[in-house]
Amino acid sequence: MKRITAFLLLAAALISLASCADKSDTPEGMQLIRGGEDVGYYFYAPEEWVEANLGDISTAYVSTVDKTSVSYVECEMPDGTVAEYFNESLSEYATPPVMVEENKAVTFGNADEAVMYVFDHENRDYKFRTMQIFTKYGERFGIFTFNSFRENMSSNEVTQYEYYAEKRQAIIDNFKYVKKSGDVGNTEYEVDADGYKLISDKSVAKFSLYVPEEFEVKYSSGIVEAYLDDGSNITMSTATNTGVVVSDYWKTRRSELEALFGEVTVITEDKDTSLGTTDRAFAYEYTFVYNGETYHVYQILAVTTFNGYVFTYTAKEENYSKHLDTINNICDKVTY
Repeated sequence: MKRITAFLLLAAALISLASCADKSDTPEGMQLIRGGEDVGYYFYAPEEWVEANLGDISTAYVSTVDKTSVSYVECEMPDGTVAEYFNESLSEYATPPVMVEENKAVTFGNADEAVMYVFDHENRDYKFRTMQIFTKYGERFGIFTFNSFRENMSSNEVTQYEYYAEKRQAIIDNFKYVKKSGDVGNTEYEVDADGYKLISDKSVAKFSLYVPEEFEVKYSSGIVEAYLDDGSNITMSTATNTGVVVSDYWKTRRSELEALFGEVTVITEDKDTSLGTTDRAFAYEYTFVYNGETYHVYQILAVTTFNGYVFTYTAKEENYSKHLDTINNICDKVTY
């Protein structure tokens, strides 16, 4: 289904992107999870929650103990109705979800339209309640997800899902769409001696990323993304929090990936490598299964004097090896 392309990026970026928003615009008691004209929206969560953005998906969770989470991602506009789109997604669950509310028109920030579904489901002995709101803003389509437990809080008779009702509504009310300026359109790119095109703006991204002509550029701003016809894609971004050991980032993100996908099969981790003009880099290779399909990921976490960087290549298992030589060439050409 078309939604799969967006969700592949759950496994993409391991390090959070910089935010350009003016802190004075942040609602009281909240923090900006992601926002700006490059992504086309401002998404806030309670200030005490943990930001855990993963590629295109903006997400935050309560704590390492309480995995209540909230996320937003933009996808391709579905061909059919939202109801058809939602019902198709139900096949992804191990046990059939039980509907609580469905196809209910709601208000979501300044969206033009929004439809809500609430449903119960179980996974690995955990009982969840999930709210999903499907939004339309102009020609754009997004999915907001709030996921929590149908279990009582230790000091309350209400479930965790009910406990966060006020904070959940604040997140919804303060979501703001803005005009998106990160789309690249028909851009003419600088080309190097090998015919690779420069798809990043170093003044924004702090790195130069060159790719072959056959790569289509989705967008180029703080995070740069390009893809091939078979759905294989690469992303590269700059980190802002470089005070944490790279291996610790990996351990944290691996646990989050396992929470999202179940088993993550690690092939390589903490392997010395290079990414362009820096030799302080570590490689990670792993696979996961989503919707019955195996995806293969190769990531490099690199560090320079002032910044950290993450480069990610994601492909379906059958396409992974055919692009590796090209991916290695792309990595060799990175400059800072």
